[in-house]
Amino acid sequence: MQDWKQHSSRRSPYRRQRSSSISVRKDRGSTFIQAKSSVLKDRPRRKLISFFRNPFKEHPEPELLRLKLRNGIRKVFGMLILSGMLWLSGGTAYLGWSYFQQPLRDVRISGNQLLEPAEVLKISGLQPGILLADLDPYLVASRIQSHPIVKKVDVRREFPGSLHLVLFEQDPFVLVEKSDPNQYLPDKYWLLNREKLVLKSIPAGVIATPEFRDFPRIKGLSDPGITSGVKWNSLALERGLQFLETVGTWAEKTQPSSAGNLEDLPPLLPSLSSTKGLVLDLTDPLNLMMRWRFSAEESGKEVAQKDKSLKPLSSPVLVQLGRDQYAERLKRLEELLPGLIKEHPEIKSIDLRYPDRVTLVP
Repeated sequence: MQDWKQHSSRRSPYRRQRSSSISVRKDRGSTFIQAKSSVLKDRPRRKLISFFRNPFKEHPEPELLRLKLRNGIRKVFGMLILSGMLWLSGGTAYLGWSYFQQPLRDVRISGNQLLEPAEVLKISGLQPGILLADLDPYLVASRIQSHPIVKKVDVRREFPGSLHLVLFEQDPFVLVEKSDPNQYLPDKYWLLNREKLVLKSIPAGVIATPEFRDFPRIKGLSDPGITSGVKWNSLALERGLQFLETVGTWAEKTQPSSAGNLEDLPPLLPSLSSTKGLVLDLTDPLNLMMRWRFSAEESGKEVAQKDKSLKPLSSPVLVQLGRDQYAERLKRLEELLPGLIKEHPEIKSIDLRYPDRVTLVP
């Protein structure tokens, strides 16, 4: 008979595992409570790194330390580069600000033939001591272009303190005598371009200068209300300008055909291929009169040296051309003038208004 009591007191082969990691151990009458932790076992003991010895020989993970050192060096160099860039940018900004905040000290003007530099500075409105950075080039250009002579102006700022004004002026074409019933000789002339725009007033004292002596002149026009910058609307003036252009067009067409006969022409013959020194009298609306003034190169001494049979003319020749057919009458004048000068050296007037005859005033 089996002993069931003995069997019932036996422990079951299945043992339940403890859920707590705390164990109690008795040792010589003292009780110790021990907690098991895998964190303390897995984490290595940290050591103080010394830069005076090789850390890779003692550290269990040299790759991790090498990576930390590399990242630290990169951060240090990055901070140094960033500090240098900030220092350079700050210094450049400071120096650049002081460089561009200089006052205007020098103004250069080029391209001006009819305007004086003082007149350009006056109409530009530039004030001494103005900062070049605060200067508005478009405002200065609009002020200068308000003058009728100036067609276009280029304003160039040259730092730190210079300004360059490049002017493009109108092309002057003719001088018109300013009428004054109380004076026999004019004291002023109007300077006009091809579009009949009045550019400026020229004193009579500077007409003989090399700058204005070769311009054609027109006299006999009334000028009430004419000022600089006004377009002169006059039928008589329009007819005079058309004649001047006819002279140039006719001369270009006849120049190749008459090139072979230049040696046969007398040296005193006025140059019909240009309008230099030409004077037009528009007093009579039905009769256009012109007068050539000889330059210094066509003086009587040079004529006498070239041709002994010719005598120098004492005054310019007055030619009456009527009111139309100017090209045909100019061609007729070119054919008759050499013989007329030889036969009548003191000739003063030639009348070409009639197609069947020529009237001379010796």
